[in-house]
Amino acid sequence: MTNIYEFAENPVLKEILDRYEKAQTPEELEAAKQYQRDVQERMGAAEKEEFSAAFVADTERMLSAMDEDIADLRAEAMRQRLGDVPKAISLTYIAAQCGKSKSWLSQRLNGHKVNGKEAHFTSDEARLVQGRLHELGRKLLNVALI
Repeated sequence: MTNIYEFAENPVLKEILDRYEKAQTPEELEAAKQYQRDVQERMGAAEKEEFSAAFVADTERMLSAMDEDIADLRAEAMRQRLGDVPKAISLTYIAAQCGKSKSWLSQRLNGHKVNGKEAHFTSDEARLVQGRLHELGRKLLNVALI
């Protein structure tokens, strides 16, 4: 997992986040909040505006890193749930049922790099694959009951 705080570039924000991260008790958390209030109260209008812009930029970087971590976790969860299933069924069939290629499915299941970035399922793609697997499961269950 990514330490999202490393994406903060503003030194004042880094110090504030560092204090929050290190807080272990309610008292330490309150001290971190008080530090943040004190820092912001000492800022002039121009400093507050600059801090606000830096805060937004840093937050966007942190959210982007979190999105990547979430995508990694989703892919890993799907790999774990599938277990040995890819050895037993045709990934080509599943991919075709999703309107995709086997390589598309394999890249996302295994986190392969595509255009320099790890490929992951979007939420919609994960639901699509899950739905097709459920359909296949129902078909297999119907055959097993014969």
